[in-house]
Amino acid sequence: MGEADVESQLLHTLATAAARDSKQHSLSPSLQRHALASWIKDNICKRECFYFDKDGSSPQPKEDVCKCGYFKVDHVEEAIKSEDFIGETWDRHRHVREVPTDAFGDISFAGLRQKTGKYARVSTNTSPDVLYQLLTEQWELPPPNLLISVTGGAKNFYLKARLKNMFHRGLIKVAQTTGAWIITGGTHAGVMKHVGQAVRDYALSSSSTRGQIVAIGVATWGIIHNRNALVNSERFRIANSVTIPVVCVVLEGGPGTLDTIYSAMLNGTPCVVLEGSGRIADVIAHVARSPEIPVTIDIIRNLMKTFFAQTYDTFNDPEIKEWTKMIQDIIRKSHLLTIFRISEDTHSDVDMAILHALLKASKTNESLGVEYWKSQLELAIAWNRVDLAKTEIFTEESQWESSELHWAMRSALVGNKPQFVRLLLETGVSVRDFLQDEQTLCELYTHLPSCFFLRKLAKRADSEQGEIYTMSRVSEEVRYLLGSFTKPLYPWSTTTNNSKVMMEDTPVLSENKAQRDPCRDLFLWAVIQNNKELAEIAWEQCTDCMCAALVASKILKKMAEEGSDADEAKDMQALASHYEKHAIGVFSECHSSDQERAQKLLVRASPFWGRTTCLRLALEADDKSFVAQSGVQVLLTQIWCGELSVDNPVWRVMFCMVFFPLIYTGFLVFRRDEAIQRKTEKSEAIKRVVTGSTLQTNWHGLDCSVHSEPTNRRLKPLGCWSRLVSLYSSPQVKFYWNIVFYFAFLLLFAVVLTTDFQATPSAGELLLYICLFSLVCEEVRQLFDDPDGFGFHKKARMYIKDLWNILDVLSILLFVIGFAFRLTSELFYAGKILLCIDFVVFCLRLMAIFTISRTLGPKIIIVKKMVRGLYTNVLLFLNNIWVVAYGVAKQGILIHNDNRLDWILRGAVYEPYLIIFGNFPTDIDKIQFDINSCSTNGTDPLKPKCPVLNEDQTPAFPEWLTIIMLCVYLLFANILLLNLLIAIFNFTFQVVQDNTDIIWKFQRYELIKEYHSRPAAPPPFIILSHLYLVLCRRPIVCKEFKNELDQTEEEELLTWEALMKDRYLLSTQQEQSQSMEGRILDTAQKVTIITDRLESEEETSSASMVKRLARLENQVLQSTKALQWIMDHLKSQGHAAKPAEPLTSITKDEIPDTLTNQPEKESELHVNARHLCYPNSKLTRFPVPDEKVPWEVSFSLYEPKNYTSEGSEDQVDGSESDALDSYRNPGGRTGIRGRGALHHLGPNRNMDLVLTRGRVSQGSVLEYLAVWDESQGTLTLPGGPVKAADHLPVGLKRIMGKTLYEKINAKVSEGTKVFEGYVDDCRNTDNAWVETTVLNIHLDRTSPLMADINNMVVQSNNSLQWQELSSKMRLNSSQRDSLRQVAELHNRKF
Repeated sequence: MGEADVESQLLHTLATAAARDSKQHSLSPSLQRHALASWIKDNICKRECFYFDKDGSSPQPKEDVCKCGYFKVDHVEEAIKSEDFIGETWDRHRHVREVPTDAFGDISFAGLRQKTGKYARVSTNTSPDVLYQLLTEQWELPPPNLLISVTGGAKNFYLKARLKNMFHRGLIKVAQTTGAWIITGGTHAGVMKHVGQAVRDYALSSSSTRGQIVAIGVATWGIIHNRNALVNSERFRIANSVTIPVVCVVLEGGPGTLDTIYSAMLNGTPCVVLEGSGRIADVIAHVARSPEIPVTIDIIRNLMKTFFAQTYDTFNDPEIKEWTKMIQDIIRKSHLLTIFRISEDTHSDVDMAILHALLKASKTNESLGVEYWKSQLELAIAWNRVDLAKTEIFTEESQWESSELHWAMRSALVGNKPQFVRLLLETGVSVRDFLQDEQTLCELYTHLPSCFFLRKLAKRADSEQGEIYTMSRVSEEVRYLLGSFTKPLYPWSTTTNNSKVMMEDTPVLSENKAQRDPCRDLFLWAVIQNNKELAEIAWEQCTDCMCAALVASKILKKMAEEGSDADEAKDMQALASHYEKHAIGVFSECHSSDQERAQKLLVRASPFWGRTTCLRLALEADDKSFVAQSGVQVLLTQIWCGELSVDNPVWRVMFCMVFFPLIYTGFLVFRRDEAIQRKTEKSEAIKRVVTGSTLQTNWHGLDCSVHSEPTNRRLKPLGCWSRLVSLYSSPQVKFYWNIVFYFAFLLLFAVVLTTDFQATPSAGELLLYICLFSLVCEEVRQLFDDPDGFGFHKKARMYIKDLWNILDVLSILLFVIGFAFRLTSELFYAGKILLCIDFVVFCLRLMAIFTISRTLGPKIIIVKKMVRGLYTNVLLFLNNIWVVAYGVAKQGILIHNDNRLDWILRGAVYEPYLIIFGNFPTDIDKIQFDINSCSTNGTDPLKPKCPVLNEDQTPAFPEWLTIIMLCVYLLFANILLLNLLIAIFNFTFQVVQDNTDIIWKFQRYELIKEYHSRPAAPPPFIILSHLYLVLCRRPIVCKEFKNELDQTEEEELLTWEALMKDRYLLSTQQEQSQSMEGRILDTAQKVTIITDRLESEEETSSASMVKRLARLENQVLQSTKALQWIMDHLKSQGHAAKPAEPLTSITKDEIPDTLTNQPEKESELHVNARHLCYPNSKLTRFPVPDEKVPWEVSFSLYEPKNYTSEGSEDQVDGSESDALDSYRNPGGRTGIRGRGALHHLGPNRNMDLVLTRGRVSQGSVLEYLAVWDESQGTLTLPGGPVKAADHLPVGLKRIMGKTLYEKINAKVSEGTKVFEGYVDDCRNTDNAWVETTVLNIHLDRTSPLMADINNMVVQSNNSLQWQELSSKMRLNSSQRDSLRQVAELHNRKF
């Protein structure tokens, strides 16, 4: 029992240990070892005997064994030769001391996948703070959220296969999910062996270092084999006080395990007993199975005989009675006892039973009210067990307000527990209420985990010398990630230094302030930390969901582009693609439901996301798949056609460009005409629906479209001028006119270069210059035109990134330089050459007009990719390696010291390059060598220098070497590299071809946007439009690309979008459930459930069969004994046979005296007065089972100790039993005699005063006066000991004051006695007990006494408080019962 007490003490001191964070200094390994050794020796001690006193009663008399239990050789020398204690009797308090420990370090465990653990020998008196510091800081174990103490049999025992598997699986699961520590005995036997096997199996199956299980063994030093090897083995942070919940798991076990369970329950630790594991666990489980049957000594005796088998013979009667008392107390504490039965489906596994036991234990304190539910939810969040929260916390009986769960939402978000966040939202937590205060959002950003965004914030804070976590700083960083075309999401802080803003074009917000959306804020907070689960939950709550998804795609791609961590960038790209799919899914649902509303969603300016549009965000995020959606392309096509119908053939449009009067004849269809026709058809359809003729056939088609147009707005046909303006302002028509002009421009350019390029410019050349000037003006307008608000720098970068703009700038620069050259006579010809080259560039620019074509546009994209791949991958490699290598070697072999640079480059680079295309050299072969084709000394500038010649004027170079070099060069350059180039082109074609359509649709937007903003007049008449823009300076409003909606229309559109989002999410869930993976998972779960049920039914049937056979065997045995007795009796006495007494299984002596009255009297027995541990002392009561409590029942073994605390008012010696027998506890035996801790023998009278009044606002509600007890830290009723029931306790004078005390004391006679009698108090003894009177005095609120009480309450600094009389009161159970009776007295609901 001593060992059990030691382990229990260690467990419960660890449960309340402290954990304080401090900075860990970086030291060298040698210094760390030295510091660790010094720290352990200074803080941790061991216990050793320093007086050897040979034990004469030792079972091994030949061995020198001390009374401490250790051999003589295990003692230090001074203990053997000690002269200070000669002649003394060994005493463990005097002759055992604490010295610095010398056993600590690392220990390696043998077996598969050897593990190295930590160990230390510590004294039982070691401070829990030191132990916790050793575990968490020195050994770097993660602080636990739960302690699981596994106790039971110390010897090996058999455990059923299914129970063993469930125990292993459940123990590991609860430890892994809650971050618990598993604490057990630390030996390789019994229950400790099962725990070790569970941890070992998990370690073998887990390849990850994350989620490691922490198992701690607590063993006594004396049982460790080869413990001397652990001595002198060499191996820091201080900690805040935290309370760690503890649970005790029981497998099998004997009397020592029963002591452990009892001690744990006295400390309030819940216990989980595994039925079927054997011995004491099965005894407790069997008794707990039928709580309506009283637990008696005979029942426990029979159960002990059944489950302990041969060991039962070693038990004596006093032990069984003591164990009966302990089991009765254990069963009585049902809130702390959980029985895990395999045959029941209450808990699917041991982990659920463990967690359920902890939650059930916290339910006992009903006085906590909401605090109880809060503590339960805190545990569930700490354990991350959302399944437990669903079944045990968020039930019908628990009512939660949104504000009451804000702390839980904060914990779940900061702790990254997405399942709890979803559960809290489903329970009723409003994100808008939660994030209504901006300070809460700042706190969330303060607790951001380490991520790319946090590093960016810190970097910005360092550069701007300010706080990191301000919303204005977050807004700056988010705007940088999104782009300068957006407005800031959060207002600027006046305290933030904004002088060094990264976006130089950031505007000052004076109007159009961004609207705050708490759901948006939560989604953005989750996205920037790349948290997919939390972001997904927040996105489902977003109002503007499609825009939010595109924002996430843009931010994540930007962070992935700038991040240095490749893995993190990959995750960001994957999450960005995920949200692009979300945006596509929502838009597809919208477009399939209502095309017009879907188009409005694309171009509406979102007030929540910086007043940008979904279309702009998709383009900036490079979301090609989104832009390639049919709905987006329909919108772009409508913008491309302008007011013209998209169904008009191209030839009709081009015909009307020349013969515009045809637009008034209906030759071209306008969109306004189509809208009028659709509205007319709708009106006719509505009329038919109203008349009921075609109700069923037309209603489905009219569901969404009837409300798409405002009923108060009538469309009118376009007028003559409007039709003409609509025709020539259409981007499609502008494009065709520019094509015509561009061909005319190239024709004029070619004519001037070939036939009319004179020293004095002709009229045609002047016209060419005017056209080019108009082109220059248009390029300048495109560069500075910024309707989206990108800013000049962003706009310039976008302009330069476009290949066609680069060609435009190059062509203009060449033209300007060529024009400047041609004006001078010296450079006239050079100027013409530049203009000719410029003509080539202009012709290449002509390819841009084909990008609008669905057929030729993708092919141009492929050509661009191939050219880019050619110059970046192959050409540089080919030139630098093979061409230059072969050319320089050939030139050096053939030519000797040529000093002409142009001929050197020609021979070293140009000629090898021509060889690739089949132009083979003639100077490397002596047969084809012609001395007339070269210059001997290199003096002829028109001829190359001759090779090195012999005396007979023949080449001296080794012909065999030059030919071999040529062959090798041709092999690699013409065959290998050329085929490699073809393969690269083929790969590029394959890659681009698969996505050509998507890329073309994505790039089509820029062309449409360019011609939509382009003036209607073609060059050179476009100069007039440019002059108009410069003079008027009126901004061009492009509602087709960005439209501002009024508030009512905005809300209606977002509500409809939310409905479409719900449809999309529902369809996505259905697809996942119907997918192959979903079906396989569902099938696997069903198979697992069926297998478990089959195993359970098999074990249940076999167990029931065994019980039936045992019962039958017992009955047969009794029948045999009865028949044998009858036969013997008849032989001895003839016909005078007596009744067959042996037929009864229980004799009269074995039947308890009060067995028949037990159920009625059990509820009247005192319980607290029989607790084995007497309060405020080290005394243990004599165990008194329930049936032995009444004095009328004989209890011959009853020998209680006599105890009287100091300061007794009764001068009675404990040995004078006659004087004590004159006072007998009316509640029965208590297990201790004397006065105990009470004031005197006999009844010790006490009074609880209940002062009540009615509430002003609600007369049906009672309030009572409560006193704050500083020692207990809780509220209590005013009261104390009294000598007579007609006076108040004298101790109330100190609380209420003398005057108020006397006034209330005068009212005692008017009060109502609610209760008067014996109280089950833990201080009661056989000869002293507590009797309490509960007095209720109801006061009128208008009485003078009430005014005096209220004044005293105000002056008491909350030591006196008026509280509502309800079931949520935080009082002890007895006072709650008293107040319940008071409520019944006044007919009030409790």
